[in-house]
Amino acid sequence: MHGRKRESTASRLERRAKSLPKVKLLQKLHKEIVHLQNADDNEKGKDGGGGDDDDDDHDTKTQKKMESLMLTLTQKLVEIQPEMITCWNKRKARFCLYVVVRQQKNEEEEEERLKNVAKEELHVSEQGLRRNPKSYCAWEHRRWVIARLYDRILSSSSSSSSERGNEDSSLLPFMKDVVLREREMLETLLNADDRNFHAWNYRRFVVDKITRYYFNGEHDRMNEEEVADDVIENRTREEEAKYAREKISKNFSNYSAWHHRSVHFEQLDDDKNQASVTTETSSSSSPTRFQAVLDAEFELVSQAFFTEPEDQSAWMYHRWLLSQLDAYSSSSSSSSKNAYKIQTFQRELDRITEVSEMEPTCKWPALVCARLHKLLAKEMKLDDDFERRADVILKHSIKAKELYEKLLLLDPLRKGYYRDVLDRML
Repeated sequence: MHGRKRESTASRLERRAKSLPKVKLLQKLHKEIVHLQNADDNEKGKDGGGGDDDDDDHDTKTQKKMESLMLTLTQKLVEIQPEMITCWNKRKARFCLYVVVRQQKNEEEEEERLKNVAKEELHVSEQGLRRNPKSYCAWEHRRWVIARLYDRILSSSSSSSSERGNEDSSLLPFMKDVVLREREMLETLLNADDRNFHAWNYRRFVVDKITRYYFNGEHDRMNEEEVADDVIENRTREEEAKYAREKISKNFSNYSAWHHRSVHFEQLDDDKNQASVTTETSSSSSPTRFQAVLDAEFELVSQAFFTEPEDQSAWMYHRWLLSQLDAYSSSSSSSSKNAYKIQTFQRELDRITEVSEMEPTCKWPALVCARLHKLLAKEMKLDDDFERRADVILKHSIKAKELYEKLLLLDPLRKGYYRDVLDRML
């Protein structure tokens, strides 16, 4: 699968023999963690009757010792096998003692303890990612830690200055440093593997939930009121769209980069939202703005068609662009929008027909052309000049049927789907 040869029985047995010491070590560490957890539960059960100060001090020391041992064992285990979710949950429980259950005795000590625990957890998860850069558990734990820090800062900023006056000046710069380091780490990971969708997802999390609030280039959180929220958001979109384009230019087959570009596609969502609330006079300039952005995206994706027509990543993004055009023009009735929609469909049909002529055995251009013929026939039926365009509509319908029949031969694995489409067109 995916270009990998089937493993022979001999090589599989040899691989298992080599991994046996690692498996035994994992089992040993896991047993020690379970034993330690049971001992901890027993100690807590004995504390119910109360005691004198000396007993309390002894219990506190014992608790700290067991906690330290637990952290050491879980760290060793996740560095060997980062998919051990039980260990991550143990570390989350310890983190909550410092973040969620807030100590009110000394605010400065609390902040320092919070920073140290956050740094330690980020370090441990980084070690797990070094072992397996696509570990779901390690990425989820890192995301969880950042989210808890983010929530803590929001709750701190919403508190009165008399109660939490020192936290803004301490935690916000710390968060900014964390974000900078996260971006550097993501740059390194994506340079090593630009198709690591875990890293792309985490990058979107950092950008959307943290960066635009706590890191804005030359502006920090204390000066955020000097920069409007929409300016910050637009700047972030531009940076992310540019970053995705750089990755796409290096590898057109990078579906994660195409998806990232769609998430941070500048102005698409804004234009669609504006179209439903603006008046006819004020919305006259909106289609032009939308068209310029969308046309640029169609031009970018067409480069991938001519370079790698067999790769599906660009074709999937092209289909998404068509869906955005369809949703935008459907948001409010306008003759200019409908005309642009038909014009764009025809332009893309001409462009992809050229690809299909160059690659007659490739299914993707044939499939997209068939869909575009169907879309054009559908849109022209809704147009006011329906009767005048009857002949053109019939030609598009006939051509769509011919292409779907051709796809029965080009892509026999999906012939059931194509037959279903043909039956619906009758």
